[in-house]
Amino acid sequence: MHEKRHSIHIWLYQAIVLALVALLAACGGPTRPTALPASDNGYLLTVPITASDTPEGLAQRYGGEVIAWLGEQAILKLSSQAAAALQGRGVSLQNTTLQPNATVRAPATALGYNSWAGGFNSWAGGFNSWAGGWNSWAGGTSTIPALPSENRFQFMLTKVPQAQALARSFGQGIKVAVLDTGIDLAHPQFVGRLAPLGEHNDFVDRDGIPQEAAGTMYGHGTGVASLILQVAPRATILPIRVLNGDGAGTVADVISGIQHAINMDAKIINMSLGTTENNAALKTMVDAATAQGRYIVASVGNTGDSNITYPAAWARSGNGQQFLLSVGSVSSALTMSFFSCTGTVLELVAPGEGVAGAYPGLRYAFYRGTSFATPQVSGALALAMTETAQGNWGTLESRLWSAGSPISDYRFINLVRFLQELPEAPRKQALFVVGNTNLSAGDAALRTRLESIGYIVTVRADAASMSTDAIGRDVVVVSGSVSPGNVSTKFRDVATPVVVMHWDLFDEMRMTGGKAGDRNTQTGQTQVTLLNNTHPLSAGLPGASLSVYSSADALNWGKVAAGAVSVASLTSDNTRSVLFGYDIGTLMQSGLALHRRVGFFPSSTGTTRLTNMGMHLLEAAVTWAVSGN
Repeated sequence: MHEKRHSIHIWLYQAIVLALVALLAACGGPTRPTALPASDNGYLLTVPITASDTPEGLAQRYGGEVIAWLGEQAILKLSSQAAAALQGRGVSLQNTTLQPNATVRAPATALGYNSWAGGFNSWAGGFNSWAGGWNSWAGGTSTIPALPSENRFQFMLTKVPQAQALARSFGQGIKVAVLDTGIDLAHPQFVGRLAPLGEHNDFVDRDGIPQEAAGTMYGHGTGVASLILQVAPRATILPIRVLNGDGAGTVADVISGIQHAINMDAKIINMSLGTTENNAALKTMVDAATAQGRYIVASVGNTGDSNITYPAAWARSGNGQQFLLSVGSVSSALTMSFFSCTGTVLELVAPGEGVAGAYPGLRYAFYRGTSFATPQVSGALALAMTETAQGNWGTLESRLWSAGSPISDYRFINLVRFLQELPEAPRKQALFVVGNTNLSAGDAALRTRLESIGYIVTVRADAASMSTDAIGRDVVVVSGSVSPGNVSTKFRDVATPVVVMHWDLFDEMRMTGGKAGDRNTQTGQTQVTLLNNTHPLSAGLPGASLSVYSSADALNWGKVAAGAVSVASLTSDNTRSVLFGYDIGTLMQSGLALHRRVGFFPSSTGTTRLTNMGMHLLEAAVTWAVSGN
């Protein structure tokens, strides 16, 4: 039934596009190039042009087809026969460059694997339906579209949810061209997120329908485009097909794709592809795009050596180098992926192993390769472009680099620091209620962590704090260092997210009952049991026992109402929740939650003992409380 509905969608899409293409042609719209014979890639000829030259005149003079018109130069595609005939016709080739039309590929991982580490057949079935999943991508009710739980841990490392909690526009109005194998145009993740139909292009089948086609790289472009939207969920995707279903194409089609992206005013061009040939015509086209301030984000390749493919290999050279970014892959353990190319021209790295993305046919899949690290950087650029003035866009590469964490000679992207590097850095306000404004080591560590994820922190002593202090704040964080009687019910009825870290306030906040067995603290603990690793509060960490303290300390716990989501519990008793939350409007022990409420486990001293996993949970707790996810 899904396949039938999918076919109907594509049939309707094709009918609309063909009608629109006919209308555009009548109005002088973009033309579609004619195909060379399938067995003949032909040649590329780069020639100087004068004010009197026209594309039609050059095509007639050289016997080819103009695929790029760049002001002072033009690039033509010629058949092998036309190239051989030029000199015989007495045509001058002075000041021109003639090169074979080289092959371009989506990178395949080393040791003979393709980008899926299992081949096409492994994704042919068994994956979750999109019905009921990721529904906020199609216009759901969340303030910020929900991230897939499968990517939550990797994205916590790159600070995607933390950055989205700070962001204001989420890439709205930024067009990102995806030069790839095409995409599944009917996939629910792309609803409302694609450029107008008349802007699409397919340089493989020579039409305006860049739909994925069967082959060993089936789903490649769909996965790439979906990862851009996971980072910048309101960006616009411009699908441009330049690779066939096996991930192969030609430099000529990539040049045509870049030219089309420029014509359609794409601000970012994602190229999860490359060629081993240092092709002058492709360099001319890339330089033309970057000279206009358009970002090209390119994967470095998956051969596991220093043979970085082009255009990524040009990332540190030329006048427009600040607009050309090279991207490699790391594991979730923040080690270089064995398949990722490395070398002096590699700039940025992002998670490229086991990342989940859309897959054709209402499904998703787990992807591997530098191809899938690259769109995360494209998404980061789109996210930042809507948070700063256009006059600052030229500095985004240097800011992305300086905000990153060093891994070897490269930088691992950090989206929160990246946004904070912007002149108009988006910030949010946190009220931090403590036992003493002369902060203890634990409270100082907590304030520092809040500041590191983009919050301006105002500190109030518990006795001096008032419910009106929550007005204008994005979150209230109540430390475990407070005296419960000095806080009591002050923040119970505020329409502001509240994160509570003292067990004896859980009942005052209506989050648990008030009896002795309803909430307390458990000493001598280092671990918790993760009960739910799909909720945003879980930070994407794996299930079962989780070490949250580097040495033993106390854990706050409570027995929660049915309306709560319980993410973690004491290892000795899964009815005693140590990390739990109430969404807006859910039923607590009495009354409805006016805003999100989170009960969090660290004691006043425990915050100094939190492991990296414990810190991920801390960031997830504040982020979920604030974001509306």
